Formats: sequence, structure tokens, C-alpha cells
Amino acid sequence: MVKFWFLLICMQVFIPPGQASGQNTDLPFRSGEYARYGAYFNWNFIWIQSGEVEFNTDTIQYKQQKAWHLKAVGKTFKAYDLLFQVRDTFETFSNYGTFKPIYSRRTLNHGKENSVHQYWSESPSGKIKTRITQDKKSVFMASLPAQENTFDLLATAYNFRKFDFNKLFIGQKVPYRMLIDRQAADLFFRYLGKEKVKTRNGKEYLCHKVSVYLLQGDFFPEGEYMKIWFTDDSNHLPVQVETEILVGSVKAVLLETKLMKYPLSSQIK
Repeated sequence: MVKFWFLLICMQVFIPPGQASGQNTDLPFRSGEYARYGAYFNWNFIWIQSGEVEFNTDTIQYKQQKAWHLKAVGKTFKAYDLLFQVRDTFETFSNYGTFKPIYSRRTLNHGKENSVHQYWSESPSGKIKTRITQDKKSVFMASLPAQENTFDLLATAYNFRKFDFNKLFIGQKVPYRMLIDRQAADLFFRYLGKEKVKTRNGKEYLCHKVSVYLLQGDFFPEGEYMKIWFTDDSNHLPVQVETEILVGSVKAVLLETKLMKYPLSSQIK
């Protein structure tokens, strides 16, 4: 569960223009949208909920411009804090009209380890100013090259929902670019077709299923081990995500939504 929130934030990926057909320019979410997910860890073939994460969207005035404020907060339940406490917050500020990134901050508190990741988009240089502070490590500061459509984890998540999965064929690979710690990585996802998903609260949805390629780290093996199911409606809301990790597997399941932009017409029951 150490980086389960990374799993949740990565549930969606952005498609650079011209690299694949079917991108929708309209945002499939609105100010005030709320979604809550349960975090489950597989323990000896039993799925145990040990935490949750909440996503919120808002529109505000930021640096003299109208902006999107995206926020995700993840935490373990108190009963599991003695084993491993997680208190993480992700925030992103993007231009309201273009959704281009302005500033993002990721504050991670895992057990006794703490870190803060900050990214500023610098105009007109096109660079991304980066500052990362971690316990017992030197402060990392750099200016990363920013190719078009380079987003942090949270903005990447919301951007992915713009894509029209119905225009993909089964097995098609689609590239995306995302800021991961100290680099901007070029990755891909593969479309796997439609599938029904039943959640823990008994609701069932018709979904689009994809597999996401991840880089190897201290938590994930390298490869297409992450599977994500998005609602087959105009919201393209993630319903479930499951992935193998180095010590088992983890799963995120949709529990609650509020103020969706479109009806969840993909819900079967």
C-alpha cells in the first residue's frame, strides 16, 4: 500500500494531439465534481480495505487568472496506521480555458518518510521548474524540458477522461507523457475493449478496459500490469483499477460520486 495513491492518480493518461484519433476538446467534468474510492490490498487471497482517496474539482482565481483547482487526498484508516500510515495530498492548478499547467504540488507522508514535489510551468521558456525535498536527502532542483502536453500525475488523470475510447480498436497502443518525480517520461496504454464491472457496493457498470505501461520502481514491476476500467458514457470516470506490485496486488474501487457533469448512463444496475 506504500504508493497506492500513485495507482489512483495514474488511473488516467493524457493523449497528445496528433498521436491518436478521438480526443475530445470538451472537459468531461465540472467544478464541484467529487469522487471517493476505496483502497484494497490483497492479503492471502482476501481483499482488505485499508484506506480511501477523495478527488475534488473547483474553479478559482489563481495568479490573476481563472484556473482549475484539482485536489486528491489519500489516507489509510486509523486501524492500519500502526502498520503503515499514509497521509498524501495532490494539488494541481491549470488554466481554465486551455487546461495548460500552472503549478502542482505533491505532499507525501508515508510512515516516517516525508517528501514534497513541486512543479512550475515557466513561460515563455517552455521549461518546467522542479523542486523536490525528501527526508535525509539533498534538495533536488532542476529545469526540465517541457514538450507539449506534459502534465503532472493529477492533471494527467483528469486529462485522460477527454478521450473517446470508442474510436480505438482492441490492442491499439496509445502514447502519453507524464511528469514522474525527476523526469518527463514517455509511456503508453493499450486498449482492451469493453467489459462489465461490479463494484463493492453492488453497482454494475459497462466500462472500457485498458492496460497501462509503468516504469519499474520500488513498488511496481515494469510492464503492463495495471488494468483500468472507465465508464462507457460521457464522463469516462474510472470505476476500478487493479495492478500487481512487488509484494502482491492492490485495487481501487469507486464508492461514491457527486455532481457529475453527465448522467452515469453506463450503470447497468
